[in-house]
Amino acid sequence: MSLPRLHARLDGGPACARVLRGALRHEVEVVPLSSPPVSLGRHLLEIDIEGELITLLADPAGTPSAAGVPLHVRPVTRPQMATLLALIERLDAPSSSLPPNAGPPLPSLLPAELDDATLVQAPSERPDYGLHFVPSPLSSGDATQVLRKAAVPPRSRSAMPPPPAGSPLRPTLPVDELIGRVIAGKYALESAIGSGMSATVFRAMHVDLRRPLAVKILHRQKLGDNQFVRRFKGEALAASRLEHPNVTRVFDFGQEPDGLLYLVMELLTGRSLEAILAANGPLAPVIAVTYALHACRALAFAHDEGIIHRDVKPENIMIISHRDDDGNPADLAKVCDFGLAKLTGPQGAQGDLTIYGMLCGSPAYMSPEQTRGEVLDGRSDLYALGVTLFQCLTGQLPVEASSVSELFVRKLTQAPRKISWFLPEIDPLLEDLVARALSIDPASRPANARALRDELRVVLATLQNDHPSRQRPAVGD
Repeated sequence: MSLPRLHARLDGGPACARVLRGALRHEVEVVPLSSPPVSLGRHLLEIDIEGELITLLADPAGTPSAAGVPLHVRPVTRPQMATLLALIERLDAPSSSLPPNAGPPLPSLLPAELDDATLVQAPSERPDYGLHFVPSPLSSGDATQVLRKAAVPPRSRSAMPPPPAGSPLRPTLPVDELIGRVIAGKYALESAIGSGMSATVFRAMHVDLRRPLAVKILHRQKLGDNQFVRRFKGEALAASRLEHPNVTRVFDFGQEPDGLLYLVMELLTGRSLEAILAANGPLAPVIAVTYALHACRALAFAHDEGIIHRDVKPENIMIISHRDDDGNPADLAKVCDFGLAKLTGPQGAQGDLTIYGMLCGSPAYMSPEQTRGEVLDGRSDLYALGVTLFQCLTGQLPVEASSVSELFVRKLTQAPRKISWFLPEIDPLLEDLVARALSIDPASRPANARALRDELRVVLATLQNDHPSRQRPAVGD
């Protein structure tokens, strides 16, 4: 079933440029429409610009007015971003480039949706190219519903109690008003280091230990949204169980008397794997395999704890400067963002941390069984890691398509592209391992994350013997 379509009634270049600019920033724009939205969930917004039909993802985000309907707009795909930027420059001649507060040019233009990541860094370093789908008329959804498993109940608006009378917080609290506030009597917020659609991450200082930390705070207007609150709590529940060097640690979680919901994490200094790829291009095989090996360790530990990540991708792998046992510089990869995790072990009473029937993940990295909405096991994370490793090596994705629905069909029916098409000199053992991780049938992939880790170790030893002078990337640049 396709997403419902909306048709914008925009006259003049500047009006279209305003909406396109809002899409690049993932902002809410008021758009006049030919007909109103059919539900509260995701739609496709069509804009006719000089005879060219541009399509955006759009979610109703407020009460309609005479000026139009407030829509949270964003691009459909990563390649579309360059097209939108070119259109903005053509349509909005007085503003040939984005305003100063819009950030640097592509590829580091968009702020991250921090409800989908524990990754802590400046928003200009974290473009969010993933989409998250709920196949339901009442929730955001994919352009084609793939073998929908169950109906999604209407979204609850009573997940959290309303703030007490006389609460000093307004429905949308400006970030500046939180600076200097002490959360839970011990976390002093010092500065905002990233903000997205549903949360803001702050640099904070533990007032007693004088230890820098990161505190993620859910936006006030999201407190009544059961989906966001469950994901926020689920991230805390999942990550707090994972004390591992290759997993971002969560230290605390709670709610203030005025309703403020917070999550306290370790403060990471470095860059996401996505930011490194955007800045430097494909990685040397030794480096790419090393990062994949670190991620595999994290996934093996998480799977042992009954936790399936479900959104492994370069954006959710943080690379930080580290030292090995001998004191030599060595990068460390940490897996972040357990907001979409699924708890399957004996302690996983909450089960799926998203609402019933939700299809979660980022399309390019989703396993074939994930696109079908099937019950997942750890091998789905191995597929996503295989996509990530393919991208690290080639700068390309193993499966590409012009639409999300076409992408899903190809994932289900066609073998992915081969690394050797882009890197003829690739080690055949490495190519074979990535190809098996990307198998359509989960049974053809490595049995589990630990098995994949062991095979990556063999590949890494072979690569290091062939290229002993490994060079570390400058992750802090």
